[in-house]
Amino acid sequence: MISLSIGERSPPNKNKRLIDMLNYLFNLIFRSKTMTQPKVTLFSKPHCRYCDRAKVVLDYIGVKYQEYDVTANQRYADASVYLSGVTTVPQIFIGDYHINGTEDLEQLERTGRLEQLVPIDRASLSFDILSDAELHQGAEDFTLGRYLLKSDGSRDRDDESLIILRFCQELFGFLPNTYAYLHNWVEAYQLFYHCHLITAAENIRQVMGLKNLSAIGYSTSNAHGCSYCQVHTVGISSQDENYQNMAAMLKQGRQGKAAENNPFNKLEIALTKLAADATLNRVDQTFLSHIETLAADIADEVDVAKSIEATSLFASSFGFLNVFNELTGLEIEGDIARQVVEDAGIETGRHGVENSNPRNLDYEIPQGNLSIEDVAAKYNAAVGDLDSYAQLEFGFFPAWIKQWSQLNQKRFAYFYSELMGNREHSLISAELKHLMARVSAIAKGHDYLAAAEGYMAYQVATDKERVIGRIKECFIVATNRGKSSDIFNQKEQAALQLAWLSAQIPLTTPYRFIEPIIEFYQPQEVIHLIVVCSVASMVQRFVAVSQPEIETEVSQFYTQHSIETDALKLRYPLPSKLEVNN
Repeated sequence: MISLSIGERSPPNKNKRLIDMLNYLFNLIFRSKTMTQPKVTLFSKPHCRYCDRAKVVLDYIGVKYQEYDVTANQRYADASVYLSGVTTVPQIFIGDYHINGTEDLEQLERTGRLEQLVPIDRASLSFDILSDAELHQGAEDFTLGRYLLKSDGSRDRDDESLIILRFCQELFGFLPNTYAYLHNWVEAYQLFYHCHLITAAENIRQVMGLKNLSAIGYSTSNAHGCSYCQVHTVGISSQDENYQNMAAMLKQGRQGKAAENNPFNKLEIALTKLAADATLNRVDQTFLSHIETLAADIADEVDVAKSIEATSLFASSFGFLNVFNELTGLEIEGDIARQVVEDAGIETGRHGVENSNPRNLDYEIPQGNLSIEDVAAKYNAAVGDLDSYAQLEFGFFPAWIKQWSQLNQKRFAYFYSELMGNREHSLISAELKHLMARVSAIAKGHDYLAAAEGYMAYQVATDKERVIGRIKECFIVATNRGKSSDIFNQKEQAALQLAWLSAQIPLTTPYRFIEPIIEFYQPQEVIHLIVVCSVASMVQRFVAVSQPEIETEVSQFYTQHSIETDALKLRYPLPSKLEVNN
């Protein structure tokens, strides 16, 4: 603080106010000239409308920025991914504080939060000390499949597994690579199929037909960027010559350019868009009303509520599959990959391609002693009274489970509790699993789920006082913001960071962000982490459509403990004075 000296004698009272004012003005001018201005960094590329939109926002608020064109050289391209963990542009940094893309930047500006973040003095972003080799290695897309081992479930003789094998034999002719990795956690392998996938698939087939089963699966996977699932869904549809060009037909329909021979009507095309919007958490009530209007115009009687439910349930199946397959980075079976690339132009992307389809189911699979109905009855019986079960397992009855289809409501509750709770077959604590799901929900802008998962973390925690801080700080730790927290160890921090990475679209796995997982977790444990991220994504797609309100007891919990529930504010917190000064 600089002050004006006027000698040892005090001035007359009438002059004191003038001197104080001069002191104030002098300090204001001095501080404005010497204060370190935040350095905004923008990674971009030419002819990118999202990059242009980001520049408009920055120019509007009068912020100067350093721009790096990722197409100019490999170093800038690697630096963008190395620093952000995301392969898309623009990537924006205020100092070293990461703003993930244009839509978040625009939302921050609309809510006035950007103007709060920009003036804060921060460490400047610099990658000068990193060599080209370090940046390139850290940005490398290191798929976890390179670290994991396949499990040969094709000879699993458990009665529940035999049903899965027969399903895959009929649909694909082989056991897909997804199951080869998922089988490492047998309980997850069986529960996903019996408690969700088979019911969701059969439901959409009965309500909307086989062509829409493929179309919904393709559309939600396309929005996510999962080329593995796109190849498989298009491969299924191409078995019928009427739908060999399904991807092109859907694109034309959405653009209003559908040819007369397009087998998809306006309602069906709208439902594929709903599936894509659910993937991105962009479903709005106006569009749901639009779907109802389209249904009224269809000559055949359509139960629009059942169609929306079937779409959301099946899209949620791919919420699990897309994240599992992308985090694993598994190879696509060769014959189906080449067929789809040639016939439909669907690229295999970051997934390698095997020489041919596996021959792992080229034999007569035994019938076993259980039917699909027997397994369903078994899981339903394990739940018993659903209200009591939910209270026991979750501490409340989550609204999204109440909204889940009556066809498999109990089974889904069982699926979720078995994979997210503390169980002998689980290698990760329930508290950490719910905190991972909370991180993923915050990253995707799901206010409701972020609150629900934090509340469930509290319910299962043994140290109730400590978990309050962990609920508050889990996203800050996952994104490396602020000082390192002592309420999470390094192993837990790695898991939270993986949860954040799993919520990015498109999902890639840069080595810098995957290296801690490989350092702290054994391959079997990594499968469990991937499943947790996949379950979180699965619920998010359903909730994006159903849009439940935060439960009263959950809302009261967050108010009582002064915990924020706005996902945008949680994604971009205002640093404390201690963090800024350090």
